[in-house]
Amino acid sequence: MKNLILCLLLMGIINIGHSQIVLKETKVEYVPYSLKVDPITNSVAVKISESYYGEFQEDPLAFIEGHFDIDRLVKENADQDFDGYNVTFKTSKGKLMANYDNEGELVSTYQRFKNVDLPDDVKLELLQQYRHAQILKNSHVVTSKKWMIDKEFYKVKIRDGEKVRRMKINRNTQGLSLVGL
Repeated sequence: MKNLILCLLLMGIINIGHSQIVLKETKVEYVPYSLKVDPITNSVAVKISESYYGEFQEDPLAFIEGHFDIDRLVKENADQDFDGYNVTFKTSKGKLMANYDNEGELVSTYQRFKNVDLPDDVKLELLQQYRHAQILKNSHVVTSKKWMIDKEFYKVKIRDGEKVRRMKINRNTQGLSLVGL
């Protein structure tokens, strides 16, 4: 009886081992079939796939310059006579809206990202004004003309003791300026 149970157990383990199939996985990427302009909204929305988390948010202008083919968009919509193209790039942290002319040249952009990691100089500016403040949430807003940044600021909500304050931190060529809202 003991030998019978051991044989059945051994046969069961062997069968389980042979029933496992090893599959070679393939990398699947989503490539949109078409970049045709939506006739209802007259815009194109592009879902960004990053190779690592936060890649798009680090430098959105460089990312779209390297990963988006505006010439393909212009070519696929050549039969329609558009004055320009509004392309929206979306991620889980925010979005970038880019305006292109009819030849595919970048005219302007608007970027808005929420709950970003604040740069050290912005954190230092906040700590100098409010020593015991706790950052509740923030957003980073940038506008640009062509490929050059025009305006850049952070909206920060902080808790300083019992008070909740909303701050706007402008970043320009002269440095940082802190404004309470």
